[in-house]
Amino acid sequence: MIGDVNVDMEIRLPHDSKPTHANPEPRLFGGGSAANTAAALARLGERCRFVGTVGDDDYGRFAVASLASAGVDTSCLATVQGSPTVMVIVVVPADGDRLIYVWPPSGGAHALLSAEQALAGSTDADWLHVSGLCLRVDPARQAILEAMEQANAAGTTVSFDLNLRLENWGWEDEFRQVVDAAVERSDIVFGAAADEIVPLTEQTDPVEAALSIAGNDRIVIARLGADGSMACSTDGVASAPSYPVDVVDTVGAGDAFNAGFIAARLAGNDLAGALARGNAVAALSVAQPGARATPTSAQVDSLLDR
Repeated sequence: MIGDVNVDMEIRLPHDSKPTHANPEPRLFGGGSAANTAAALARLGERCRFVGTVGDDDYGRFAVASLASAGVDTSCLATVQGSPTVMVIVVVPADGDRLIYVWPPSGGAHALLSAEQALAGSTDADWLHVSGLCLRVDPARQAILEAMEQANAAGTTVSFDLNLRLENWGWEDEFRQVVDAAVERSDIVFGAAADEIVPLTEQTDPVEAALSIAGNDRIVIARLGADGSMACSTDGVASAPSYPVDVVDTVGAGDAFNAGFIAARLAGNDLAGALARGNAVAALSVAQPGARATPTSAQVDSLLDR
């Protein structure tokens, strides 16, 4: 697993709709899209190593400790000087959806991943998963692309979660070309159908958009929120519905889905089964507060049995 790691400061707004001056108590969680997926995979019983960088600060130490406590191998998670560990401030209204603010918006320690570190940390992996959030700036950008190339040459499965965040940064700094390069190096591409899969193509229909990205040699997984998920490839289109739950917190839902899907594929599940398991992991995750509120494999089995 290569990518971003940070801390999430969650502020849950009061459910009372009346004007209030209440001060909700913030809570600190481990965060970062790639890190969340790593923690969820470990929670599901998979051996997982995380490759990335944090700042030499209290938030960085918290981020490392939170991954280690989840069972993730942090031996390739380095501390760097001169750049802070990013804080993501998550404001959660009563409906469970969220508003996200990143601080600092640039210059975070996660961008300082070196090619040497990325290549060394992913050499013997059975599966390499990367996040688009670290493809915004060098040296992390080049480091991840080189690690993906190395994995391609070794025959290792490579998955890529787009994480475009176009609403925050658009296609600036040649990001479009970098995303295209990462897609070319990927066996599996994950993304939100409307916000990521469609903007990456000239198609307006999510299925056509996903199929155009898939081409002849990859699988594209489109997350559909409450409508579940679908997989598009040369074999056609597979889909799976979502599981109804009382939503508490949607932060990290896509990361949780990715972990469920990857774990299922490692276990030999077909695409439909992997989609169903990803949906189940995401459903159980959003029913609890925090991006790391991911279930165990036994809890997922119980939901699927019901």
